[in-house]
Parts: sequence; structure tokens; C-alpha cells
Amino acid sequence: MHLPPLDVAVYPVVTMGHGRHGGRKSRAQSSISSTSSSSSASSSQSIQPDFSSIQKVIRNVFRSSKIQVQQIERLRGRIHQVYLSRLADGSSLVLKCPPDNDTRLLRHEKYGLETERTTLETLREYTQLPVPQVIKYDNRGDALGSAFLMMSHVPGRRLSELSPYLSVNERRTIDYTLGAYIRTLTSLSATQFGLTHRVFAGKGSSSWREAFIALLESVLRDAEDMLVTLPYDTIRYYIQQHISCLDEVTEPRLVALHACELDNVMIDVQTKQVTGLVGFSSVVWGDPLLSGGVADGSEAFFEGLGENPVKTGGVKARMLMYATYRSLLEVTAHHYRPRHDMDDLQGRRALTHALNELGQV
Repeated sequence: MHLPPLDVAVYPVVTMGHGRHGGRKSRAQSSISSTSSSSSASSSQSIQPDFSSIQKVIRNVFRSSKIQVQQIERLRGRIHQVYLSRLADGSSLVLKCPPDNDTRLLRHEKYGLETERTTLETLREYTQLPVPQVIKYDNRGDALGSAFLMMSHVPGRRLSELSPYLSVNERRTIDYTLGAYIRTLTSLSATQFGLTHRVFAGKGSSSWREAFIALLESVLRDAEDMLVTLPYDTIRYYIQQHISCLDEVTEPRLVALHACELDNVMIDVQTKQVTGLVGFSSVVWGDPLLSGGVADGSEAFFEGLGENPVKTGGVKARMLMYATYRSLLEVTAHHYRPRHDMDDLQGRRALTHALNELGQV
């Protein structure tokens, strides 16, 4: 399916948190379909939201002074500040705000909210995928004073929370569903390659080769800025050696890099079925092989996808190039936002393996 040019003017968005919609709802709330986000609290070091400001924003959005916020909770987020607001009528809202001021961002991450907003609007319009619905409004003069996302609520718990308790058949069903969802995502096409905010502004690349090199150089420069020890010359050499294989990709497809990560898949606790997908701040238009889930997909995943492109002849070099890119992102992000409970050894091992394999292709 080919998408027409989209308007990418920036405006704020709102997200419904998980939690059930119960009791009586306002007309504005009733028109919102459900979206999702986990209710896991963040660490005690997280900055606490301003209760009155968030309640004021919600009232402004729905144009009702009668809406009562009973509780606000900071959720775990990859980069952005995410707040779960529980309302008096039993429903919930999730506000996704810009990162804390002291959060270091990689170059491509600076457009995360805009990317997610545009991607969700596109998916809601052109597919039936269970993703949050963006709520548009004018935030001028609101209590938060900056653009943010507001979306509808997707019920369920994160797959990361339930994964240890799933049976083999339950996990197989989930993987099959995710494969089918990725097939739908990658069926959408655009007229240019590259980062979403550039493509929708008509400033994308005419070839996947050009777009991918731009993506790779962006993260390499991020790493160089932080003086991260990496084999820069080796990486650039092997990528250049195999760059021509990227010309096999002639049509830009929607690629959600984190679509199948365990924290972004919502599961119904009772039925163990997928209730929705969240986390679309890292989306590019390019090769479907770069999509989340493809590199480590199970047999059931590829059954849902309809094929196993990894086993198709001629794609090994591309897969290794994408493995190089993903591992670079992992290592570099760790140096920008180090965590005491995690190191970059796994990313470095993956990078070394990918480079060694590229050297033998």
C-alpha cells in the first residue's frame, strides 16, 4: 500500500494509559479507542509529575472541568517521561512527555515524539493494527508548556512481565501474531527512504543506500562525540565493501525498529493474546529486514510473517550490516545513558560477531 504525502506539522499528543475504562465516560473519552502502556512504576529517583499541571492539561484536552484525576504514576520509559493518570471514572490516560533535561539523546532520538505521533496516525488510518490513537489538541498556554503525546489506552500487561509464565503454545501464538503485525507494518510504503520526520517533510533520500549510510554515520558520530572506543575504520570499511547490496531495496517500507521488543507488546492476562503494540518512536522507511522481530524471529513468527526472508538467498550481507547498526546503537546508547545494572558487553560481542561475519561474506 502506497501512502500519500502526509502533513507533519508539529502539535502535541495524548495517550490513554492501561487500566480499564469503567463507569460513565465523557463523550470525548468514549470516542477514544484503547491503547496501552505498562503500569510498572519507575524508580524512586524519577522526577515526580506535577499533579495539578497534568490534571489541567487533561481538562483542557477534553474541555471539561469535571474530569477528576485521582492518581498519577511515573512509568518506566526508554527515554521519554511517561505518566499514567488514573481518572475518577475508572479510565486511565498516559502522557508521554519529552525526556528529562539531563537525558542525553542520540541524534535520531531528538525526533522521537514527532515520529511516534506521525507513525501512529498513519497506522490508525491505513491499518487495523491495535495501536494507540493520538488525540490532537492545541497546547498553547497549557500547564506543561511543551509538546507531548496523548494516546488512547491499550489494555494488558507487558510481554516482558508475563513471558516467564507463558506456556510453549501461548508464546507460539503470540509470536505468530507479531509476525502477522510486522507483515502489515512493512506493507506500508512511502516515496522516500530514511527517518520518518525527514520522509514526511519531503526531505528523505532517493535510495536506501544513501539513507542507511546516513543512519550509520549518525550513530558513529554520536559514539565519536562521547569518545566511545570502537573499531570505527573497520566498521566503515566492511560496510563500504558490501554497500552495493543495499541497492536491492528499491521501495521504502515502514520499519519499526522496536516493534517486537518485550516491553512494547501488550498481552491480555487472562487469554494470553496480544492486545496491542506500543513504542513507535524509532521508525524509518527502508528495508523490511531491519524491522524489529526479523533478526531473531521464531518459526511461529515467520509463519505469521508469511515467509522467512532471512533464509532467502542474497540477504546475508544486509542482515549483517543491520546487525552492525543495531549493536552500535546499543553500545552507544549505553554510554549516553549508562545503567548500573547493565553493561555494553553484549552489544560489543554482537558487533564483533557481525563484523567478523561480514569479513567472510
